[in-house]
Amino acid sequence: MLETIFIGAVFAWAVYFIYKSLFKSSGCGCGKNSCSKK
Repeated sequence: MLETIFIGAVFAWAVYFIYKSLFKSSGCGCGKNSCSKK
């Protein structure tokens, strides 16, 4: 049970990180220096 929760949390964090990276690279609007890198 605990392992499933841990895996779910890691998976959710990974999806969030990938989504954040894609959103940051596709346009400006999020973060302090989102326009400086592509």
